[in-house]
Amino acid sequence: MLKLSLKRFASVLFFQMLFLVVDLGINSFSYLARGHHSAVIFLFIAQDVCLMLSFTAFVFSLYSTYVYQAGMANLLYEKFRTPLLISMTYFFLSIALHLWQVLGHSNEPYQFQWPKALTALFIIHRLFSPIYYYLYKKSALKMSDPRFYENLDWIASQLSIK
Repeated sequence: MLKLSLKRFASVLFFQMLFLVVDLGINSFSYLARGHHSAVIFLFIAQDVCLMLSFTAFVFSLYSTYVYQAGMANLLYEKFRTPLLISMTYFFLSIALHLWQVLGHSNEPYQFQWPKALTALFIIHRLFSPIYYYLYKKSALKMSDPRFYENLDWIASQLSIK
């Protein structure tokens, strides 16, 4: 049982880190494809799909814990509220930036005079991304803690603190 669980968590963690690397790569190098409209659309769709899959993998790992299955989802929510909110906010920032860049700026891809609001959204998105990367990676690694899956004493101690 433990060996099967270890393989499952290792594979989920691998895919979570893969999604982060893909997101980081697209954020870093998508400007190289700005002259090719279809390539930019493909990259942005791939990034948004990776963000959705990473959020799904994170929620899946939350739901597979013993804590959640024992009916104490509020403990998990309290512990992982910030990463969940940051993930959703980053996803919506990404969607807004991608839509604006593809729909509003497709005619002149090499123009460097963006509207001020688009520039502000781009800066906010790029400043928000390291926060997302840090919290998501920290949460994914924290979810591999065996206490979430088997230790009843830890749950009892968390409930007694409340």
